[in-house]
Amino acid sequence: MQLFWHGYSSVRIESKNGDKACTLITDPFENEAAIRFPRTTEPDVIALSKEDRKQFNLEGPGGSPFVISSPGEYEVKGVFINGIQDPAQHDGNIMYRIVTEGISIAFFGQIKREPTDDELERLENIDILLLPVGGGESISASTAAEIISEIEPRIVVPIYFELPGLKTKLGSVDAFCKQMGACQRENMNRLKVQKKDLPADTVLVAVLDRA
Repeated sequence: MQLFWHGYSSVRIESKNGDKACTLITDPFENEAAIRFPRTTEPDVIALSKEDRKQFNLEGPGGSPFVISSPGEYEVKGVFINGIQDPAQHDGNIMYRIVTEGISIAFFGQIKREPTDDELERLENIDILLLPVGGGESISASTAAEIISEIEPRIVVPIYFELPGLKTKLGSVDAFCKQMGACQRENMNRLKVQKKDLPADTVLVAVLDRA
């Protein structure tokens, strides 16, 4: 499996289950002067963290992907996707549990609050956590650190943080790592991982360059 970060809360997950290859993209964003959504691949699935599809650039990725923007259980090309939303919440935010190649991935999108007990219960045993860390329209670095301690993933991929020239003012990934305290950080252009390679005793913070 390979994960790439495109900027904001957009991540591309490329995986294969048996003979079924699948590319999933989260939250494609509208182009800005300083950052444009890459038209490099045609995904099989787009998962949106908001129910209002108008907030995203659905034309950007190309192709004819299956678009998910509501809670529920889905399966596309061997990838199992569960859209999670506490019925008591009315903020339109959707979190996702994505299971592929035997690895469980949680995607928090642009969440503005801590997850509820109901949501946390449905996000147990997460291997890789895709979590906003830069504040702005989403959670702060300190809240992100608290969520990590609750979920206890094996790898954290920070998303929604500062990049030069963004319209939205966001905090840096360095500030987030300070909130983490002991931050075992690795910078990389992509995260390539198999189930057997997941760290056993520590939380790895994988900071991805924008692809």
